[in-house]
Amino acid sequence: MAKNLAHLGANFDIIADARMEIEMARLLCLKAAWMMDQGDPRAAAPWISKIKVVAPIMALKVVDEAIQMHGAGGISQDTPLAAYWMHLRTLRLADGPDAVHRRQVARAELRKHTQEKI
Repeated sequence: MAKNLAHLGANFDIIADARMEIEMARLLCLKAAWMMDQGDPRAAAPWISKIKVVAPIMALKVVDEAIQMHGAGGISQDTPLAAYWMHLRTLRLADGPDAVHRRQVARAELRKHTQEKI
């Protein structure tokens, strides 16, 4: 008797981790939006940079895990997963590479702890 894909191997853990990572990214997105609503673009900028890194990485990881769960079928044309992966990987470059956003986050963090111009 064939088992449902969700019941195979460690897929429960993979699904649970994916859901938790999605929710963490959603909360960070809400925080960035709230910071934008406060009307101080300088204060909101690091939060915007954070979500520009976190959301695409999370989405790419979730799709990658789904591909893994589906085996060879995950990279076939039978599912949209391979196309999702390709588009998400491109998204990580669309608004600047992750390194640029990480630099902005690091600079904002370092400014809190030094008088040095960063």
